[in-house]
Parts: sequence; C-alpha cells; structure tokens
Amino acid sequence: MKKNILIAGIIAMLSTATVMPAFAEGKAVAWGGSTTDATESNGHWVTNSDGSWSFISNETGRPIIGWVVYKRQWYYMADNGHMVGGWVKLGFDWYYFSPNAVENQPTGSLYMNKLTPDGYRVDSNGRWVN
Repeated sequence: MKKNILIAGIIAMLSTATVMPAFAEGKAVAWGGSTTDATESNGHWVTNSDGSWSFISNETGRPIIGWVVYKRQWYYMADNGHMVGGWVKLGFDWYYFSPNAVENQPTGSLYMNKLTPDGYRVDSNGRWVN
C-alpha cells in the first residue's frame, strides 16, 4: 500500500514538472489564440549586436533565460539569452515560435492552438500535436 502511494506521488510530481508555458507562471493560457493571461515578465527588449533579441530583467539587468511573457505573448530565450524562432524542442516537446512578425504573431512569439505556417497543429500550450 505504501509503495503504491509512493509511486502515485512520484508520477504526480513528474507530470507537473514538464516544460509547459501554461504553468510556467501558474496561470492558464487563453483558448483559441496566441495570447495568455499569465503575469508579464519584468523586463525589456534589447537588440544584440548580431541583430537577435534578448529580454533583460529590470531587477538584475541580465538577460532572462527561459520563458518570458510580454504583451500577452509567450517567448523563449535560449541559454545564450537570445530569442528563439522556428521549431524548438524543449524537454520532450516541440514548440513553434514565429521567426517573423505576421498577423497576431509578433517575431519570436509562441504559436498556440493553431496551425503553424508549415501546416503542423499546436495545442493550447503551444506543443506540437502528432
């Protein structure tokens, strides 16, 4: 009995630890579009010397690594602090970030609950759906 409870607890813990933007800030992502109600990240955009973008923390003055929410859109900053674009594998899942600004999709923003330009479906968390 104790073994079953322990296994159930481990499974529950692992399932909540996956990389998902919907839970990165502890709030749900809006349905039917590419916007979120998650708390805005405290920072600002800067252009790097190579033309890429970074999101600088207003608290530390350093680039944020990982998920960023800005103007109701999700973005992902790579380990080098630069905004990603196109298909990116995070954990076990694939996500698509707009490489260019298109209608309702700023450059670098996460596609959610729609088809990507290359015809693949992503769910309301932005994950590619097989």
